[in-house]
Order: sequence, then structure tokens, then C-alpha cells
Amino acid sequence: VSERCQVSGGRRGEVMFVGRVPELPLGFWVGVKYDEPVGKNDGSIKGARYFECLEKYGGFVRPDMCEVGDFPEEDPFADLDEM
Repeated sequence: VSERCQVSGGRRGEVMFVGRVPELPLGFWVGVKYDEPVGKNDGSIKGARYFECLEKYGGFVRPDMCEVGDFPEEDPFADLDEM
């Protein structure tokens, strides 16, 4: 928890929760607070709150879809040429 991560597809964020989520299918889940609004929720599922974030910035993924490591926030202007 509180570690930077990258979810399959290149989405980056911070791990906010690891554990079982009764509102989802059996097994363990990783709650991710994304850097950009690419998620499906606000850290809650069917009224049960697992972590806090803005709407569309949260998501739950299976552990094998999430890699923890040195994944800094991407600069959306990094590819722009200097004027």
C-alpha cells in the first residue's frame, strides 16, 4: 500500500488497498488510485468504501495485472517541443 504501480495497459497510479472485496468475484484485489481519470470508481464498490479518491480515478484489478515499482507520474507535456 502507498507504492507506485503500473497496471496492464500502461495506466499508472498508487496502490491504496490490497485484499478481498466481497462485492467482487472471489480472490484478492488491488485498489489503485490512478494518476488520470481512467478508472471506474472513487475507491468504493456498491457503497462499500475501500479507499478515497476522485470519481473515475479509482479501480480494482487482480494482482497479476499490477506491477509495483518506480513508476513516476508521466508528464503530459514531455513530448512537446520547446518553443
